[in-house]
Amino acid sequence: MSTRVIGARLWVDWDFDGNYTDESAYLVSASGDMSLVPPGAGLMSSSGIISQMKLTLRNASGRFSPLRTDGALYTYIRDGKSYHAPVYLEVTIDGGSNYHRVFTGVLKLPKEGTPTTKDGPTVIVDARSMEERYLQQRASVYQSTFAGQHDLGYTESDYINTWLQTVGVPVGSISRDAGIFVVPWAWLDDESAIEECWRLAAACGGRFYADPDGVFRYENMARWQTSARSTTTQLAISRDSMNRFELKLLDADLYNVVTVEASPRAPGGADVIWEPDDLPLVGPGATTTITARFDTAAYSISGLQFEAADDGGNNQTVNVAITPTYYAQRADLVVVNSSNVRVRLYPLRVIGQPLVGGPEIEERRSSAADGSNQSFFSTRGDRTLAVRGNAYVQTRAHAATLAQYLLDRCEFPRLMAYAGGCPGTPALRLGDRVTVTDALAASAVFTGYVTSIDWTMDDSGFRQNLELVQVTQMFPNDGEYFILGTHTFSSNRYIFY
Repeated sequence: MSTRVIGARLWVDWDFDGNYTDESAYLVSASGDMSLVPPGAGLMSSSGIISQMKLTLRNASGRFSPLRTDGALYTYIRDGKSYHAPVYLEVTIDGGSNYHRVFTGVLKLPKEGTPTTKDGPTVIVDARSMEERYLQQRASVYQSTFAGQHDLGYTESDYINTWLQTVGVPVGSISRDAGIFVVPWAWLDDESAIEECWRLAAACGGRFYADPDGVFRYENMARWQTSARSTTTQLAISRDSMNRFELKLLDADLYNVVTVEASPRAPGGADVIWEPDDLPLVGPGATTTITARFDTAAYSISGLQFEAADDGGNNQTVNVAITPTYYAQRADLVVVNSSNVRVRLYPLRVIGQPLVGGPEIEERRSSAADGSNQSFFSTRGDRTLAVRGNAYVQTRAHAATLAQYLLDRCEFPRLMAYAGGCPGTPALRLGDRVTVTDALAASAVFTGYVTSIDWTMDDSGFRQNLELVQVTQMFPNDGEYFILGTHTFSSNRYIFY
């Protein structure tokens, strides 16, 4: 085996201008992790997993100290100014011929490390992947946009693409698979676009995350049977190339009955979709904004009704102007009172077509009727999974597909593998296909998808610990599904849900 020559380059954009500073000379060590929500479990949780990195930097000169006025970066670090500064780390294992990013994201705030005889003063800085940059940004969808997306038959992929751009994610930093489901109604109402992307991806059996290259990825439920990285082996491991190998059978997602709830919606008749609980008062010559929150989203807005009167009951409507901005589930009403008296607004109403509907459908799949492992449960009793409360599941077909998809992955104890202490492969990505050969643990080669990577880089080298989920458990007909544009109808392949 040839000697691995490992190198790293650390880059930070301290002043947010797009120009990065090379901080590699100060890097003592780095570690990080990235993980997918366990396949299927995303439907039971609306939250994703943000990748992390921890940096230890030499700081003898006070370069990274927020209170050292003589530090070279004091201007950019003082008063927390380095918070969310863009950062990325590249690693090579072949002496610099090819560098691969192992992390892209933003910095948190530094903390002083304890000096050691070897490294002297250090600073420890945590970082988070690119979801952190946009996580707390709230967004709303205009009512006209919301209705138009419904009329165009938007899929989950279309919504994710639009929502990310709404909060400022560059188009070039978005990668998405084709949508699997038409989701009739989806909108943002002063909500985190990242959190809603997680929730929508989960509702469709897919995954949404930012990868080590800083790209936001939506991978649909068929991704691991269509992507070259998932259908061909990216890394082969043997007992000689790892320190530890464990096989784990897990029962956390073991079920033989799966029920998925759907919440269909449809436009109702024209109605009052909002009116205030109290009479709004607007002072003389004043301008105020009233936020009108609807009980449900509005497919259309017919108009705004209002009248104004002063405290003496005199009609002042001619002296009041209201400029509305309509969002999917609220309106911002800018009220200008040009009179010299205080006015009351009554009536004040928004008229439109609300969406009506709710959780009205359930689709149930069981091992006895729809699966292949009922004999296992016949002596152990039922284990039931109920997936409810995800408003993005809106049709019977959607719920039925997810119920069968989950049953196929949950009716057997989940087989996971842990490969620890592997020589690091910086190009490895989540979802990659990996094979493990260990005759002491398994008679056959274990083939799995990477669901988690944690890594360490220091003077001892670059190492990774991998978690893998067995391929054939995720897709019993691995490699035998029909792909449009690739296979012919005479190829006798399986239809994917």
